[in-house]
Amino acid sequence: MSDGPHKSLPMRAGWKKFAERADKAAYDPEQVADLAIPALEGDWREEVAPHIDSLRKALGDGRQGLLFGEQRTAELEALKRLDPGAPLWHAVVEYVDLALANGRIGTDALLDGCTDALRDRGGRGVRHAEEHYLRKSNEPRALKLRTRMQDGIARAQIEGMARRVLGLESESGSQQPQKLKGLDDGVRL
Repeated sequence: MSDGPHKSLPMRAGWKKFAERADKAAYDPEQVADLAIPALEGDWREEVAPHIDSLRKALGDGRQGLLFGEQRTAELEALKRLDPGAPLWHAVVEYVDLALANGRIGTDALLDGCTDALRDRGGRGVRHAEEHYLRKSNEPRALKLRTRMQDGIARAQIEGMARRVLGLESESGSQQPQKLKGLDDGVRL
């Protein structure tokens, strides 16, 4: 007997838990969405957190960015090569660069870029899980999983998470999934 395709999912633990909950019909959409942020935070901690100060430094205080645009472009190109095994980091740098090209500066460009990169990572994670379920299970189950995970990503407060991990908002707003402990904490009616 198998524990389910989520056990062999080649992703971090947060994504496995997110996929497991999305796969079970007993969880309502809000409960599935509760695990979207922890999955993204795991990716952030591993791939982006070690390098985010380098990106902040490259952005400067925002006012100088308008004066030294060519230098900033060179710095962003160097940051893209910083960690070849971190796709979320590369997405953050790309989206921040796009935000700068669209006229955003400083912290606003950083927030917009990080939020967009996290949304993109959420979509990619859903597709990755769906592909795995297609190989290990059947098509209807994989399609149900994709739909529930996409709904979870759409319901998740990704901009709030980006504000929190960038230090623009206090940690008290951290969204941790509620652990169910007894029969009274079961399926919501």
